[in-house]
Amino acid sequence: MPKRNIVVAEADGRAIDDIPVEIVERKGIGHPDSLCDGMAERISVEYSRWCQENLGVLLHHNFDKVQLVAGEVEVGYGGGYMLKPIRVQLAGRGTPAYMGSKVPMDDIAITAAKHHISETMKRLDPDRHMVIDCYAGRGSEELQHMVECTTANDTSFGVSHWPRSALEHAVYETAQYINYDLINDFPVGEDVKVMGLRRGREMVLTVAVPFIATEVADAAEYVEVKQATQAAIQAYASGLGDRPVTVVVDTADDLTCDSVYLTLTGTSAEMGDDGSVGRGNRVNGVIAPFRATSLEAACGKNPISHVGKVYNVLALVAAQDIVAQVPAVRDATVYLLSQIGAALDQPLMANAVVRLNGGALTSSIRADVESILDEHLAQVSSIRTRILRRELTLF
Repeated sequence: MPKRNIVVAEADGRAIDDIPVEIVERKGIGHPDSLCDGMAERISVEYSRWCQENLGVLLHHNFDKVQLVAGEVEVGYGGGYMLKPIRVQLAGRGTPAYMGSKVPMDDIAITAAKHHISETMKRLDPDRHMVIDCYAGRGSEELQHMVECTTANDTSFGVSHWPRSALEHAVYETAQYINYDLINDFPVGEDVKVMGLRRGREMVLTVAVPFIATEVADAAEYVEVKQATQAAIQAYASGLGDRPVTVVVDTADDLTCDSVYLTLTGTSAEMGDDGSVGRGNRVNGVIAPFRATSLEAACGKNPISHVGKVYNVLALVAAQDIVAQVPAVRDATVYLLSQIGAALDQPLMANAVVRLNGGALTSSIRADVESILDEHLAQVSSIRTRILRRELTLF
């Protein structure tokens, strides 16, 4: 096997935690963009599972074109009702037949999308509140061939970094805390967004949290619940590190105009906020404009040969292992570039940029980093397996 094109370099400039200003965002699991990411990825997983169980093969697909069109609601303190359902359009490309056997793409896609909504949202009912249609078409013969040969189906790149900065950590963990813990104690929904700002050592987390109309009787109770929610988030975020952090919740609220963040279903998708795959979190869980990133929409793409998915995930996993296994490395960013038609384990370039805890990048450290990246590329098919087992979260 030819030697892989791997270059290990030392990072220039200051570390992300040391620059004067940093901005980081995470969209929660009920944000319209996250809902689209989740539906697209679940469709890919279920389509692949059906093909394996019924046909014994993995077939070409890219179900990464999911569009959510917001509905309309009438909502106020104490309740509300749906005026117009949320509409979801599932699109992309697949293989509708193989060796004379039909693949029920539409049924698989719609069922998978509904399962994701049901498992993610407490109050959003995919049958009562949504209309989900599938418009997926047939993929090109050329790209089907790329899947069969497990070669790169595009000339593209993947990139990710590890570990998270202090702000990235605070933003990610705070959003997760609200989505999976706080939601059990307060009348809040899943459509959370955490926008983090760090200036010097001080951090400000601006948090959007939807409150459930049916569980808030009036303005006085809204104020009480909001204050308690903000206090709980503040206490949690303050315990994540040693940097001072200020949490503010729902800054757009205006009680004098009776304008507050109330929802019927826990998501702004019920009225006024559309969604689309690829507009949300990157594979490392955050949106970090001060970092190197790929604009590929990983969710919904096939995990066999689509470098927009496989290389972004592989870059993250490789960066994590480099930091974990090479004590001298403080942080790592991995870049992977493909050429369409080339073997996935033979990228045109694999570049690991590392920052050390101290000292120079020695030949020994370089060799250790190169060895880890080389091993990950040799075992690139394991990324596919982990994705299909839903062991990796892509948004």
